[in-house]
Amino acid sequence: MTEAAIDTINGVIRYPAPWNLTGKGYIILYRFPKDFTMAQGLIPTFLSTSFTGGLGAVMLVDYTESNVGPYGELLFIPGKFHFRGKKLHCITKIYVSTRESVENGWENWAIPKELADFRFTRPTNKKRREKVVVTKDNEPIIDVVIQHGRLPFPIHTKLIPFPLLQEKDGKLYYTCFTGKGTARFSRIEDISVNPGLFPDIAPYRPLMAVRIDNFAITFPPSHVTDM
Repeated sequence: MTEAAIDTINGVIRYPAPWNLTGKGYIILYRFPKDFTMAQGLIPTFLSTSFTGGLGAVMLVDYTESNVGPYGELLFIPGKFHFRGKKLHCITKIYVSTRESVENGWENWAIPKELADFRFTRPTNKKRREKVVVTKDNEPIIDVVIQHGRLPFPIHTKLIPFPLLQEKDGKLYYTCFTGKGTARFSRIEDISVNPGLFPDIAPYRPLMAVRIDNFAITFPPSHVTDM
């Protein structure tokens, strides 16, 4: 009796959607100026005339469990795009810490993940402060210190939805992920960004930042259509 062949993508095991992930992390909301977004937002060509502003976001997440195991993630969403009658978001820059996440993210949802190294550290004498450093080939991408408050409150993507639109090989991938967790208001104490590797968000003040614990998120299969 022969073993069934393992389905792979570029040498890693294929893990189709849906994915269920848990962990902790930060959602930092912005309203980026249009000139910054057009210059540094890495907007894909098919959306170059569709930017309408609205809420953008930077997310830093430490997934402790997922379909492909634990991994770190840093992503940038510039804001909303009005495309074919819908208001949608697009992840234009994203780093993760494992090849399994890179390959499957592109395969499942056309999310253009790149590989990087992540370090989440919390000083023992300052329990509500965390330092996150992301690097690629030993070159810094982002170095940020975030302090969070004490009072927890529930949070759900129903309050701040981010329906995604990505493109791959002439196909459009529409994805509506859902998530929930326990949040605490946070603030950035210090930040430095390498503008050659990530949009330089450092000069801009966030509208809101939250730390989320007991973070649970589900990424369903995308709805795929032709361009």
